[in-house]
Amino acid sequence: MKTKSDLSTRAALAAIALVVPAFAAFADGERATFLTGQYATAEQCAKLRKIEDGTPRNVGTAPELLDDTGFHGWEHDCAFTKVFEHKPGKSWAAMMICSDGMSMKPELFAFFKEGDEDSFEVSGTNDEQPEVYARCDAKKGK
Repeated sequence: MKTKSDLSTRAALAAIALVVPAFAAFADGERATFLTGQYATAEQCAKLRKIEDGTPRNVGTAPELLDDTGFHGWEHDCAFTKVFEHKPGKSWAAMMICSDGMSMKPELFAFFKEGDEDSFEVSGTNDEQPEVYARCDAKKGK
């Protein structure tokens, strides 16, 4: 006999099976033109600076960076598939396809411009708290 939990899991998997192909239609992706450069949290930007200074790049030292194509990390990646401007110049919603190893799933993210700063408050569907991503471009000449 199937339990309520089994049925809920099956319903969730069926919903995902319907949604993922819809996101695959956006496989070529879309660029988030409001992101001009490379962004990271303060911690991740510090990791980038250490890599630039010669720290070996590996799973523990590689930063997660954000640019107009999506989030990029050592073991995972999220690519923009569709970007919607909510309030012109102030907030955006984005559908993304995220991969972690062999696993792929759709996710939604919201981006809020931090005043006149070149930073954004970013919140994903699975995030408990938003994170601030500030401009963190690679050093020139490296």
